Amino acid sequence: MHHPKINNKFHKHQLFLEDSKLAKFVPETKIFSKKNLFSFIEKNNKIVVKPSMGSLGKGVIFITEIGVEKYELLLLNKKKYILGQTNLFIHLKRRESKHIPNIIQNFLSLATFSERPIDLRYIVQSNNFDWVVTGKYAKIAKDGYAITNFTNGASIFSVEDALKKSDIKNLRINDLLTSIETITIAASKCLSKYFPNNRIWGFDIGIDKSGNIWIIEANSAPQIKGFLELEALKPMYNTIETYKRKYKKNT
Repeated sequence: MHHPKINNKFHKHQLFLEDSKLAKFVPETKIFSKKNLFSFIEKNNKIVVKPSMGSLGKGVIFITEIGVEKYELLLLNKKKYILGQTNLFIHLKRRESKHIPNIIQNFLSLATFSERPIDLRYIVQSNNFDWVVTGKYAKIAKDGYAITNFTNGASIFSVEDALKKSDIKNLRINDLLTSIETITIAASKCLSKYFPNNRIWGFDIGIDKSGNIWIIEANSAPQIKGFLELEALKPMYNTIETYKRKYKKNT
């Protein structure tokens, strides 16, 4: 990719796909179109449509085919039902921003706690010599929601506590944590080739019920307020802020 944009989710996804170490950790993703929409639904039954730019879970829609050309849409905690492929496409197209194309992704059957999806926020920062994981926590979705954003009522836990509560099969926490750290550092190094001035990356990491790791999103200016929700996470918050001050962007 010749000119990737730092705030474009699809561009960063493509960069990961081009990296042999990371390609297997990204869910299949396409630009929103009628052809791609129904190709995805035919293969996966349940998909996600979301803006290629933006944050805080805004505009994320989960779509499930529940019958012949009958679709259930979940936006935040509100459900809507649509009949017919054409009606579904028109509805989604109307919701799409004129300036920000939507993307389509496979739905990931994330690990859950009490049927509430779990994902992880990892912060990785540069010390000008290497990339270091400076913070991490888990987000457990609010009851009735599929998205795990803190701003939409998700609960914050330590990564270790959330994994212990989860329904991941044959869980080996230490091995999983080592793998996630390796993947997020590799992803930071990959992105730094294209965005060398960026000194911090936030990764939303999903783990499915079989223990497979997925890079859901990479953020160039990640929110870190979640670290203030638990006393045990506040030292990580301080470390992140220290890195921000000490290791500034190149000029």
